[in-house]
Amino acid sequence: MFNLDCDHYLNNSKAVREAMCFLMDPQIGKKLCYVQFPQRFDGIDRHDRYANRNVVFFDINMKGLDGIQGPVYVGTGCVFNRPALYGYDPPVSEKRPKMTCDCWPSWCCCCCGGSRKPKSKSKKKSIKSLLGLYSKKKRTMNGKNYTRKPSGPVFDLEEIEEGLEGYDELEKSSLMSQKNFEKRFGQSPVFIASTLMEDGGLPEGTNPTTLIKEAIHVISCGYEEKTEWGKEIGWIYGSVTEDILTGFKMH
Repeated sequence: MFNLDCDHYLNNSKAVREAMCFLMDPQIGKKLCYVQFPQRFDGIDRHDRYANRNVVFFDINMKGLDGIQGPVYVGTGCVFNRPALYGYDPPVSEKRPKMTCDCWPSWCCCCCGGSRKPKSKSKKKSIKSLLGLYSKKKRTMNGKNYTRKPSGPVFDLEEIEEGLEGYDELEKSSLMSQKNFEKRFGQSPVFIASTLMEDGGLPEGTNPTTLIKEAIHVISCGYEEKTEWGKEIGWIYGSVTEDILTGFKMH
């Protein structure tokens, strides 16, 4: 996910390619929160106090953060790893391997996650497989067809609970865990399933018509109510410097 301020533009065609080189690296790519290219200003009076502060911030403070998971997110010129915005911990590795790609420009900054206690990888995989199981059976539970209401999600989780009879404990656990994800990400099982895909993308069997309806539902004004959007995941609300606060949350 590429982020720019509303009055900024990309003037280096190699920037996105360099960012993707880091994020798609098979060894360290999944441990990166983001790759950013902080804004710099050319031709500014060297005696201007604001320009001097920028020099100190970028050339001293930002580089000094390299030893503690990298520099913070500064609000623009940043390519995010989507799971980082979802609040997920990075995978655990015994030691940091060397880069496999030959691109480390002096003008880009990377942030590596990993300070928090890692979540169980096996548990994460089981949740993904359970969600996959749910997506295949959600249309036929208890003989009901679940269709989208005009102002609600495509699949109603309360109705799904009524159709649990005949399912084993593993499948019941899957459907009940869906309610916990709903409280975090909102009432869109399709979107929730996509956040858990290890390599990104969408669950199997998802059709374009359903995706369009779900997208309209997710971007609606009231979707984030009673969820953790803006509090623990995504851009953090309630601050005029939401970009810095969001970066702190990621660290």
